[in-house]
Amino acid sequence: MYIENDTRPPSVLGTFYPDDADKLKDILNSALEHEKDRINSLNIKHFIAGGIVPHAGLIYCARQAVHFFEHYRRSGQQADTILIIHPNHMGIGPDVSIDGFGFWNTSLGKISVDRDFADALQLPVSPEAQEREHSAEVVVPYIQHFLHQGVKMVSINIFEQEPDVAIQLAKNIHQVATDLKREILIIASSDFSHFLTPERTKIQDQHVMNEILMKNPEGVFNAVMEHEVTVCGYGPIMTLMEYSKLLDSNYNIHLLHEGHSGQIAESKRVVSYKSLLFEAHRDEIFGESL
Repeated sequence: MYIENDTRPPSVLGTFYPDDADKLKDILNSALEHEKDRINSLNIKHFIAGGIVPHAGLIYCARQAVHFFEHYRRSGQQADTILIIHPNHMGIGPDVSIDGFGFWNTSLGKISVDRDFADALQLPVSPEAQEREHSAEVVVPYIQHFLHQGVKMVSINIFEQEPDVAIQLAKNIHQVATDLKREILIIASSDFSHFLTPERTKIQDQHVMNEILMKNPEGVFNAVMEHEVTVCGYGPIMTLMEYSKLLDSNYNIHLLHEGHSGQIAESKRVVSYKSLLFEAHRDEIFGESL
């Protein structure tokens, strides 16, 4: 069931990103220009299944996030639907939910929700879970700026970030994409360690990164719990890992860029950001040769 007013109003417009479209584009274009040499150094050869991108204010993390979106743009892939899988910071709503909107709105205009895909997931509908949640909204301007016109989105809000939830959600997404014959791109929205010194941040992040690079979703969960790592979107990360494994058991992971907020605004307590790209062999999508 969808809500009567079917456009999700922005909740962090003017704070996490500018309310002026030209200023927003300037931030993204400036970040891309700053990172172009590093982006040019990596050649992605296979199908891009998804990636991990940060969801902080654009002035702090755009230099990391643009890596993923520019690589996707250059690949020539044109997904039908972008799935933004993100954590629930507010503690409101079901364990996993969709938002119930038909459109999302930012300073760059509206983007359509793929309602057919969202419905087919058969998840609870909770606009309340999205009312003040920023971790999907902040990703939307990147999609609007870098990807093709007409692409649709689905926001999946994860409150219960457990390994079994990630496994089931990944299977669900894969089945729906197969049934609807949608080409999808999964974005796992997550910042990494929060409000630690840069030195401590690096140590804490590495506990989780080791498990990501070993393709061990449950290890990600265990690292977060054991070492009390403040990676906010470990559920989305595990879901992307499980989904990538369903596409291609030998999928590749590329760490594109990493940094922290202290590089923009000097501080002894920083939040860290990473951009990663998950690459699969395209001939395994939908279980058939393409």
